[in-house]
Amino acid sequence: MLPSSFLKLNTAIYEWTKECPPDLKRDLDMFLASNDFLDRPNIFFKGIEDSSKKWVALISVAGAESSRQMASQRLGYQFMELHQDETTTFSLLSPAPRMPVHAAYNKFLKDIIKANKIDRTKAKVEGWKRTLDRAAEMVAAAPQQPPSSPEDSNSTDTTTTTAAAVALPPSTLLTSLKPGERSAASYGMWFISVDIESFERDHSKILEIGWSVWDSRMHKFADRHYAISEYRHLKNGKFVNDRRDRYIFGETVWARLNECIAAFQADLDMAAKRNSEGLFALIAHDMSSDEAYLKGMGIVFPEGMVKFDTMELNCARVGDAAKVGLGKSLDELNIDNYSLHNAGNDAHYTLELFLWLARNHLTQRSLQ
Repeated sequence: MLPSSFLKLNTAIYEWTKECPPDLKRDLDMFLASNDFLDRPNIFFKGIEDSSKKWVALISVAGAESSRQMASQRLGYQFMELHQDETTTFSLLSPAPRMPVHAAYNKFLKDIIKANKIDRTKAKVEGWKRTLDRAAEMVAAAPQQPPSSPEDSNSTDTTTTTAAAVALPPSTLLTSLKPGERSAASYGMWFISVDIESFERDHSKILEIGWSVWDSRMHKFADRHYAISEYRHLKNGKFVNDRRDRYIFGETVWARLNECIAAFQADLDMAAKRNSEGLFALIAHDMSSDEAYLKGMGIVFPEGMVKFDTMELNCARVGDAAKVGLGKSLDELNIDNYSLHNAGNDAHYTLELFLWLARNHLTQRSLQ
C-alpha cells in the first residue's frame, strides 16, 4: 500500500472535461486521444484502489500536471491544477504498456475491465466454496444413524425412498458452522428442496409445485408434486418441456394454487414441530427464481432456516463461475435422472444433487 502520488485517470479526465469551455471540448478530446498525451513513459499506471479492491487506470501526479500544462498551452485556456486525495491509496502498481496509438490506450482500459471481471469471478467462486463448506458440515453434523424409536421411524404420508448412506469424516472437520448451528444440526437436519414450473409465455402463471424433504434422523426422502388446476389448459412445449404427467416419485395432486400453497406450508410447519430444536435448509437449483415465487405465495419458513443453491454449490465444486443446469449437473456426476422439468422430479433430484455435493466435499476435505 502506497501513499497516493497518483490520481485515477478517469477522475482527471472528468475534471478536465467538466472545466473545459463548451467551444473547446472537441479540441480537448483530440488532445486526450493524441500521441502527445498518450505516448509518454512513466505517466500512466494501473493499480488496485485499496478502498474498493478494484483495478484502476492511474496517472501520476507529475504526469497530470504536465498534461494540464500541455492542454492549457494547446487550447489557450488555463486549466486548474488537480490535487491528489491524500486518503486514497493504491497497491500492486505497474506501469502501463507503451501507447503509441489510441487503440493501445483502449486496450489498456479493456484489460483493466477484464482483470476486474476475473477478480470478481474468483471472489464469487470463493464465496460459493465457503457456502459448500457450510452445507457439507451441516450434513456431517446431522445424526448419521436412523433412529430406533418406532415413533421417529414412522414416515410421513408422502412417498419415500431411502437416501443413500455414506461414511462421513469425523466432526473435527467442522470449522465453518457457528456453535449454535452445530448444536442445532446435531438434533437433526431437515433439507427441503423446492421447484416451481411456470407457463413459458407468462411466468406469473404457476403450473406445478414440487418439493422434497430429507430428514437426517430417518434417512428418507419425502416427495410431493402438485399441479395447478386453474392452469390445466396451459401447456409448455415450445421453450420448455411440459412433463406434468411424468412424476415418478408418487401421485400427482391436482389442486387450486391456494390449496397447493397450504399443503407446502403444512409440511413446513409439521417439520418444524417435529424437530423444534433442529436446523432447516431450503435447497433449490437457481434459487433466485424459486425464492421469488415462494415469497409471492406468502410462505412462512422456520426461523433461522438457511438457503443453499445447488447451481452455485456445483460451481464451487468445479471452481468455475459458469452455471450449469440441473440436468447437465446430474449427468456430469452420473446421478440417474428421469423426466426433468417436472417440478416434483426436479425437487427430488435437486436434493439428491445437494447431498452428493455435500458428501463428496466432505470426502475430498478428509483426503487433504
